[in-house]
Amino acid sequence: MVFFLSSLIVAIIVILLFTPATFTKYLHRIALVGAFSLFVASLVLLTIPFSKPIFIIAHSYTLFLFPGFVVTYSYMIDNIAVAYIILSTFLNFVVVLLTRTVQYRVKEKYLLLYTIQLLLIACFVTTELLFFYLVFEALLIPVFTIIGIWGSQKDKVFAANQFLLYTLFGSLFMLVAIILLFILVGTTNILILKDYEFQPIIEVILFSFIFLGLAVKIPIFPFHLWLPKAHVEAPTTGSVLLAGILLKLGSYGFLRFLVFLFPTTSFYCLPIISSIAMISIVLSSFTVLRQVDLKRIIAYSSVAHMNFLIGVIFANNILGVVGSLLLQVAHGISSSALFILIGIIYDRYKSRNLYYFRSLSTIMPMLSFCFFLFSLSNLGFPSTMNFVAEMTVFLGLFNAIPSIAIISLVGVLLSAAYSLILVTRVIFGSATKYVQRFYDLTRREFYILLPLSFLIVFFGLFPTYITSLWSLNVETWSFL
Repeated sequence: MVFFLSSLIVAIIVILLFTPATFTKYLHRIALVGAFSLFVASLVLLTIPFSKPIFIIAHSYTLFLFPGFVVTYSYMIDNIAVAYIILSTFLNFVVVLLTRTVQYRVKEKYLLLYTIQLLLIACFVTTELLFFYLVFEALLIPVFTIIGIWGSQKDKVFAANQFLLYTLFGSLFMLVAIILLFILVGTTNILILKDYEFQPIIEVILFSFIFLGLAVKIPIFPFHLWLPKAHVEAPTTGSVLLAGILLKLGSYGFLRFLVFLFPTTSFYCLPIISSIAMISIVLSSFTVLRQVDLKRIIAYSSVAHMNFLIGVIFANNILGVVGSLLLQVAHGISSSALFILIGIIYDRYKSRNLYYFRSLSTIMPMLSFCFFLFSLSNLGFPSTMNFVAEMTVFLGLFNAIPSIAIISLVGVLLSAAYSLILVTRVIFGSATKYVQRFYDLTRREFYILLPLSFLIVFFGLFPTYITSLWSLNVETWSFL
């Protein structure tokens, strides 16, 4: 099935390549049909009976770099990879719908979007640390290009360069760890490395270097400075990709590689990692309260929410792992929707200044309702998916480190504070002289936001429909 998805993406890319750039209408149709077909095809993965972890080595090849030095490639699929793949294909479909308003370099942007999708699937199914690193770095190029070309403001080139340099620098630590693994074991296949006994000091070094490489992607304090700038300067499609799925590469790497390969070191490092995560939550939450740019507000809130699930991943308990996966999906949907709404507001008013807007509920009632719904979801209001996810994460963290869990409640309170401030200042209040009467959501915008709204509420009321994908059976999660 993974081969079919990859082949489908390659076929779409080839069709787009041979379609003339002047045929904009046909480019939109090809991309839209391809994105929808890809999402529907990914849903077939849900039919796989994951009664226990299924590792399918579907393809393998060998590359001799030096005498006696062998590089192998293989990929697998399990219930964790399925969740990330479906989330990425769904958000790719949303991003393609958003791209229909782009007026220049349409063909190039669609090619970049499908390249990102192909690389994401490769990231989520590989068992090779080296291949993950290569794809991990390859993803920087199309995202860098999207921010630099289709960015919305004058500092877009600086933001793209900052994004590239930050993430590239952090990944160098991971590269050092991968080279060390090659020297010690002769392979980077995690299924082989799992059975290798490392010396304690070597394991700590490997753990630390891989952790630093992945921490920049999330990002964790003090490596978070690139994210708000990238979000502010990126187009709406770039922000959706960053918040919805690209930030999840770091947490996916934590779960797939660090906890899987080094469970003992993960357990002993839990207090340190959880403390750093709590510092990131508190600092980013206080930083949100002093922001006036709407995109920057959501960007810093994304830092807080992503750090909220970091500590519980290393707690190595079933409740925490399921909660972290659920929160990643919930955050991917709610934050993407908020960035879409802010993009719609910016298209109307050409401003994202918080103090510019008042009483949008009297001018744009449908947009205001969606903004209110996703803001409530972002703060973890009951009956939304984020509430179920954050509650599960909190319970998992409380079982591991009660003191850190209690401190994390400060971040929850601050999240409620800045979310309510955002809602009251943008939607309610008396209208200012700057706010003009523009049209409400268009039909296309409404149909983009409708499934996002449905998923947030439906999975908030019936979370077992998604948590059943990650069985709570101990045997199923024995690989942790």
